[in-house]
Amino acid sequence: MKKFLPTCCIILLPFFVHAEYLIRGKVSDEQDRPIPFVNVGFVGTSIGTVSSMEGEFRLYFAEMPDLSIPLRISCMGFEPIEVMLTEENFEQPLHFGLKENPIQLQEAVVKSGALHTKTYGNEDEKTAIKTNLAISSQPGMNLGAEIGRKFRLGDEPNFVSSLKFFVAFNNFDSLMIRVNFYELESGKPAKVLNAKPILREVLDHKSGWVTFDLEDENLVLSGSIVASIEWVGASKRGNAFGLNISMPAIFQTHYYKYGAQNSWKVFPNMSSSMVLVVERED
Repeated sequence: MKKFLPTCCIILLPFFVHAEYLIRGKVSDEQDRPIPFVNVGFVGTSIGTVSSMEGEFRLYFAEMPDLSIPLRISCMGFEPIEVMLTEENFEQPLHFGLKENPIQLQEAVVKSGALHTKTYGNEDEKTAIKTNLAISSQPGMNLGAEIGRKFRLGDEPNFVSSLKFFVAFNNFDSLMIRVNFYELESGKPAKVLNAKPILREVLDHKSGWVTFDLEDENLVLSGSIVASIEWVGASKRGNAFGLNISMPAIFQTHYYKYGAQNSWKVFPNMSSSMVLVVERED
């Protein structure tokens, strides 16, 4: 019996070993200061994450990824880089340095005294479809996932007052959200219209509307644009965060980017529960 037990363990061991690959590293600026909330991922795939406040990131893999696809590291205010990895990169931490790329601030527009508030969007609180941004069982592997909605604002200048979105469910203690505004190119979100990152923390909010006051951002937008909610951080405790999706939503357009460096997917006649409030002259 003493001889049987060790032999049995040796035979069964391979069935309990789960191979896992890990890429870990840090992103810093030219002064070696950590850069938080940097998008790191394989281009055009769902494999991606966002760096922590300390500039650190981790990417988990059940099997060796396709290394013919470049890893892209990007952040507003810095020049993005793309690198080709090898199997040796899984053996030790990586370090990426980004060069600053100063953002040209938009010209300030002074409000007149005769502005009217106008509200755009979808206020549906009870939708049949919910989208879960926290899909992976590994921590942080879905950071950088982004939900967007088209808003047709007209040709006149619109001063952005606030953006709100409906949380269908959430069991994280805290969330970090990045708000992005895009111009459209070939029907998809392209150039970012906000001149600096817009980051907001959501604390202990299980469900319902979240409103971000954007008055101080001095955003003036016009035409057809996309506003998006990007999930860039969360507390260690939690595993579910989802938003409402309406379907059908006639003449509306829903955008989804699953992965920090993935491509945008476009869904006509769908809409997230998202509302944009602006001030404009009538």
